[in-house]
Amino acid sequence: MAYKTIQLLVNVNEDAKPNAVVEFAIEFARREGAHLSALGIPQLVDFPIGRLLPLADAIIDQINDERLTKATSLGDHFEVSARLAAITADWSVAQLAPAAARKAAIAASRVCDLVIAPKSKGVLSAEESLIEAVLFGAGRPVLIVPPEWEAGPLLDHVVVAWDGGARAARAVGDAMPLLEKAGRVEVVCVTPDHSGEVLGAELARHLSRHDAKVSVTDLPLRNADAGRTLMDHLCAMRPSLFVMGAFAHAALLQHVIGGTTSLMLTDAKVPVLYSY
Repeated sequence: MAYKTIQLLVNVNEDAKPNAVVEFAIEFARREGAHLSALGIPQLVDFPIGRLLPLADAIIDQINDERLTKATSLGDHFEVSARLAAITADWSVAQLAPAAARKAAIAASRVCDLVIAPKSKGVLSAEESLIEAVLFGAGRPVLIVPPEWEAGPLLDHVVVAWDGGARAARAVGDAMPLLEKAGRVEVVCVTPDHSGEVLGAELARHLSRHDAKVSVTDLPLRNADAGRTLMDHLCAMRPSLFVMGAFAHAALLQHVIGGTTSLMLTDAKVPVLYSY
């Protein structure tokens, strides 16, 4: 399977600088020979009680106008960059309240092969809410790009998290167009210290039949924390892409107890492709 339609989601606010993910998505689409659809989302700010005060009402309108202007300006930049890259692309804007914005993002994401979005600013941010809604509601793989990533969509070293489960298997299938092109694929398995089982051997054989250049790394579990074990490995190796299955929990529980998905969404310094 090849990626033919890529959906870019950009949550726009008055101080955001999302050009990095825009350039990443354009170059990704160019390399894949795919159409790139982009949705700019300048979420509406609205406080009904605050609108009873004339000054507050004016400030709310000003913020919303600034976000819409920024989304329009970013769209102009996007269209010029897409033409220079010789790809087919379209840009649209949906200025909606947060709940409606999440629904619009999910609807747009369901008719594509891959979603690209910038990493959120942190727990309970508007970006995080939008990303989680798409990740767990769209049924499509989501590639999250951190703002500090400047290397572009490289595939020289791709790390795949593998535990033999259904989520990891779906992630491998969703990422196969990239794994086939990767310079090196590293299958990483986190195992308890007492386990001598090599979980990734069968997956490595499967990927080798797709002409992938595969190695298997067995990471001993550290401090009973699989997420931190994987994160430490990513920090040491600095791959160009990390592929993993995503797991959803109740939002409050996830923020209290953490979890590999939550950790990667907030702390990963490399692009991460998630499948749910």
